Amino acid sequence: MSNIQEQINILVEVQGVEVEIHQADRLVHTLSDEAAALDRIVAEREGLVSAEKETLDDLKKSYRELESESKINAEMIVKSNEKLRAVKTNKEYQSILKEIDEIRKKNSGVEDRMLEYLETIESAEAAVKDTEAELSGFLRSYQEKKETFAVKQKREQQAVEALNEKKAQISAKADPKIITLLDDVKKKVRGLAVVPVQQAICMGCHMNIPAQLFNELQRFDELRFCPHCHRIIYWKEPG
Repeated sequence: MSNIQEQINILVEVQGVEVEIHQADRLVHTLSDEAAALDRIVAEREGLVSAEKETLDDLKKSYRELESESKINAEMIVKSNEKLRAVKTNKEYQSILKEIDEIRKKNSGVEDRMLEYLETIESAEAAVKDTEAELSGFLRSYQEKKETFAVKQKREQQAVEALNEKKAQISAKADPKIITLLDDVKKKVRGLAVVPVQQAICMGCHMNIPAQLFNELQRFDELRFCPHCHRIIYWKEPG
């Protein structure tokens, strides 16, 4: 086997390991993206629970304000009744009766609103309870998935580290100039930088190469490039 053929074999092997590294890296990023998506869903659901609780707190606050207003009205009625017992003229008596009637009407409206608030508060409390239960169930599933993602991510990261070490060991066997050349080609092309030629067709761009170049490839006396896509090409014996 010629030295060039050996170098090409090394480049192909390095490239194969790089493909594995890329796949493992992509899986790591995918797992990271899926974990981040889960985090966003949790944040959204927690935000929903927080918003519903805030709404419930506002409803309860409004109810307490009405309750306080109703209490003040009740106290005003008591005081008016006390004044009623002390009046000396019919005009004063009628005036206080009118005052009491107006306070009672006002308080009746307040009590009606309090009943409406109680119904709304009851519905809001039920909604918060349901949302919290859903969040609790989702969080259990979330923790399990996050742990699974973490285990897979760690495994793939370890795989990447092992593959990088393997790549370094294989690359050390090659001529540094050829490795540099491989890196240069990788920057210029998409996909594989080293491809075989089969039946005079470049397997990188699937274009026919000149017959003379195809014959020269079989000598393995120097590195050659596809005239169309500029990848490193080599002859691969049919089999």
